Amino acid sequence: MKGKYEIFNDIAQSRRHNNRLVYSCLILMIAVFAIAIYFVVSAHERANNNAYVLHGGQRLPMVPIRDAKENLEILCEGHVQNFHELFFSLEPDLDLIKRNIEEKALFMVDWSGNRLYARLVEKKYFHDVVMRDYHYFVELDSIQIDYATYPFPFTFYGKQAIEKGKSTTYRNLVTKGHLKKAGITPNNLNGIKIIDFEVVDNSDLERR
Repeated sequence: MKGKYEIFNDIAQSRRHNNRLVYSCLILMIAVFAIAIYFVVSAHERANNNAYVLHGGQRLPMVPIRDAKENLEILCEGHVQNFHELFFSLEPDLDLIKRNIEEKALFMVDWSGNRLYARLVEKKYFHDVVMRDYHYFVELDSIQIDYATYPFPFTFYGKQAIEKGKSTTYRNLVTKGHLKKAGITPNNLNGIKIIDFEVVDNSDLERR
């Protein structure tokens, strides 16, 4: 039979063993937690260094970027281009025109876009597109944005190609406005809104 001191020694050793086991588990948990935090932070940074560009109301794959300024430029230029394609590219289908403008484009612009749309509807502009079986396509030349001033003033330079049967008419399409940051919503995933929008030039060019 063990003496009482031997029993006490066994208990002390068992307690030290249990303590080492508990400390080892704690160290392992802390290490796992630290590694998990590292990967979460890394993933967050990678997400911040990517930009989604919307085309036709749909998100395109992520575009890798180098800094926040480049991210902002990609979003702003993509927002302006996408808005013009939705608003000014037209097919002879009144339901499609309404969906593209009322359910997509008008969420990307403030009251100035709604006012322009209402004026065109009043003049039966879209009705004439459908009745005459015209097809409108937007051709981008350039987008100029001044990031030194907020809201960011922009100018869109492009053309409208209008297919009329076998012939094609071209119109200038020069617009301007400002860009401001807005809340991200299901209808505006870029978190940017066009304000003070106006058409500067939509005059006819050569016919081909």
